Amino acid sequence: MENYSRRRLFKKTLIATALVATPAPLLAASRQPLVIPPLLESRRGRPVILSTESTQTALIDGKLVEVWGFNGRYLGPTVRVKQGDFVKLNYRNNLTQLVALNIQGLQTSGELLGSIGHSLKPGEGWAPIVPITQSAGTCYYHSCTLASSAYQNYRGLVGMWIIDDDESRKANLPNKYGVNDIPLILQDQRINSAGTQLFQQNEPHFYGERLFVNGQEAPYLNIPRGWVRLRILNASLSRGYDLRMDDERDVLIIAQDQGFLPQSKTVKQFFVGPGERVEILVDLNEGENVSLIVGTKRGLLDKAKLLFNSNGELADNTVLELRPEGLLSVFNGKPSFQFSEAAVLPTQIKQERSFHLDATNGMINQKRFDPRRIDVNAKQGSVERWTISSSIPTGFRIQGARFVIESIDDKATDAAELVWKDTVWINGKVRILVKFDNLSSNTQPFIFGSSDLMQADKGAIGLIVVQ
Repeated sequence: MENYSRRRLFKKTLIATALVATPAPLLAASRQPLVIPPLLESRRGRPVILSTESTQTALIDGKLVEVWGFNGRYLGPTVRVKQGDFVKLNYRNNLTQLVALNIQGLQTSGELLGSIGHSLKPGEGWAPIVPITQSAGTCYYHSCTLASSAYQNYRGLVGMWIIDDDESRKANLPNKYGVNDIPLILQDQRINSAGTQLFQQNEPHFYGERLFVNGQEAPYLNIPRGWVRLRILNASLSRGYDLRMDDERDVLIIAQDQGFLPQSKTVKQFFVGPGERVEILVDLNEGENVSLIVGTKRGLLDKAKLLFNSNGELADNTVLELRPEGLLSVFNGKPSFQFSEAAVLPTQIKQERSFHLDATNGMINQKRFDPRRIDVNAKQGSVERWTISSSIPTGFRIQGARFVIESIDDKATDAAELVWKDTVWINGKVRILVKFDNLSSNTQPFIFGSSDLMQADKGAIGLIVVQ
């Protein structure tokens, strides 16, 4: 009986100690409201100005530290464009090192995309005019500087890029930016006691113990009752996220990467790998506060254990707490959509290729990146079948082109889940059908390879020329 009492006392002491040492975001009362990135729209020929800059923000405990971003803020503004626009981009590099920028998912030529073939020196600018030809989707812009993309993304050179079209604007979907259409940029980070970001270039992968959303840890959002649309971008360097609502309610997946699914998919959980984008709808017509979380819901003991041994897990697995308020929405029916440009499986296959990622040593097919070697020569308008595998689960991406997933581990993709993508999580054998609609050259090539930016910087990328 005495031993039992001691165990109970120890358990209570452990929990009490854990509560005292708990990081503030774990305590719901201390959470901060979600910051919504400002919106830049390309209306009436207005230029979209994006200047890379050093700035200051408080990542934890109100401690101001130096970070990077665009236009004087941590991270970048959300750029919103429309199919048919000619977007006047105006880049300027106000940092003290080379920066190359890529708009992941954007379908345009290598000359206009930028990427590793167009590095900006300190103080240098570039002003391409980019035609928007593709249908609605969620892309993102970020640093893809050769051998420095991981560090520069980590410091804050990331922003969301939204493409609308006539059908998406008229669809029965939440579309008020910052009100019921919410951008969420996920990044895991390591932060020291001074509030500064920690980073080591020579590690094979990067896993931070703290999760930030739009630059904040476990924030909340007051939101009108009704349906909410969450546009989720995994901007982490290596980590993928298994996401769900903490009360296990259903969510609707409506879009991935470059487009809408043929119909919404009802799920309780979903996975988003590095560089992937997923759009979901959450029903907030009834009920109390609910949180989007990583993994499974944690109890007090789970949180206490993590203080002693994290095993690489996040200190707080809350992504965002949603706090619905106000009266029930008049338009509370299930949103519906039907788009004419649904993805289909191409049938004319020009060529087949196989790529194996060595996701520990930074190689593809046992080769490291060589700027003098073109790894893929493709013909404009052609479709190729690529079979991709990896030594460990990791992300894969392609620039300037798009693909549909034909099969995963030889299981064919259901027609109702076909969608145009540019990034995919590789956990087994994945077959994709890649469509090359855009031109690139030897001097302005596209790249493909690991979306784990630590691996990309080590050499797990290759060059694509489309002629």
